[in-house]
Amino acid sequence: MSNPALISIVLPTYNGARYLATSIESCMAQTYPHWELIIINDCSTDNTLEIANAFAAKDQRIRVVSNEQNLKLPMSLNKGFGLANGEYFTWTSDDNYYSKDALAVMLETLQQQPAATLVYADETLIDDEGKVTGIWQMGDVNQQVATWKGCGGCFLYKRNMQQVLKGYDPAMFMIEDYDFFLRGFVQFQYCYLQRADLYYYRFHPASLTGRYMPYVAVLQKLVIEKQLDALSKKIKPNDYALLLRKLSVHYMVNKGHAAKYAHYMQLLRKVSFRQWLMTLLYVPVKGLMRFALQTVKAVQLFFTQLFG
Repeated sequence: MSNPALISIVLPTYNGARYLATSIESCMAQTYPHWELIIINDCSTDNTLEIANAFAAKDQRIRVVSNEQNLKLPMSLNKGFGLANGEYFTWTSDDNYYSKDALAVMLETLQQQPAATLVYADETLIDDEGKVTGIWQMGDVNQQVATWKGCGGCFLYKRNMQQVLKGYDPAMFMIEDYDFFLRGFVQFQYCYLQRADLYYYRFHPASLTGRYMPYVAVLQKLVIEKQLDALSKKIKPNDYALLLRKLSVHYMVNKGHAAKYAHYMQLLRKVSFRQWLMTLLYVPVKGLMRFALQTVKAVQLFFTQLFG
């Protein structure tokens, strides 16, 4: 490779001392050697900074930057990529790690498919002790956005995507990655690798995903809603209908917002009468099930208070 492409990896961390070394070591072990690692220490109060500085002293490809105040994930990512020199960008978390061929495989995929701007892959799930617990399949966004789980933690994209999208939105904290990648999908071409051996995602009680998954699921619907018009021009009619169905159910069952339910049902009927009819029948049933569950919980609480 006469003129190898530089890959910039940003690693934002806050009190990530427990797993940080494993994450950094997985970057250093890459078979593709032309990378830089920018560690953004977001005002950690444990020994995160000490660990990061120790690795930076060993490898000149590693830089450590400490925020003067806690910026949280989206702004820390933007700060890191603002310092990046690479032609390709990615970021990882302090509790996850790459397999040794991850960067090489993703870079080769993008170079073999020049029309694609981003490549992403599935992940192997591990617990807090590093034991494999399963596979997280992201799904192919080119086939269906409605069931797509995002790009996960194993991805690589071209520098211009970061510039065009103006980085990660600070207002989208907790869902900044899903928002970024959905906005990107509207404008760029993605490539999906259906393999989970490139990245290990640590799903544990203390992780952001573990603590806030129900909240994130709600926020994802808001992100979809913001991009709905643009998505309607790119995706297949059936996929668009599934998005409308998802929003219809959310606003009626979860929010009790009759006006928005009616709005999305009206759009849905124009796109797919079948999906409209299914949703029309499903919403009352779902609502009754939810009401029944709440009633059972209320009765249980009543007897607990009465006899507890």
